[in-house]
Amino acid sequence: MEVNGFLTTLLLVLGAVLLIFLIVLCVKLITTVDKTNSVLDDVEKKLKSVNGVFSAIDTVTDAIVNVSDTFVAKTAILFEKVFRRKKK
Repeated sequence: MEVNGFLTTLLLVLGAVLLIFLIVLCVKLITTVDKTNSVLDDVEKKLKSVNGVFSAIDTVTDAIVNVSDTFVAKTAILFEKVFRRKKK
């Protein structure tokens, strides 16, 4: 009978310790998630400010590619006209 009461008391104490441990763990997890959210919000804000620069670089790069493609195409046509063999 005394062993039964001891085991019940031991289980209740261990259950209470486990419950307290889980509550502390949840509180720490919530604070960690809040800190992570603030860091992610800061990163998102900084990325939005840099997004315009990347857009401008993309536009300039596209313009340079179009000009160089046009130049290469016209140069290829010119070489083709100069070096074309005339058929008799």
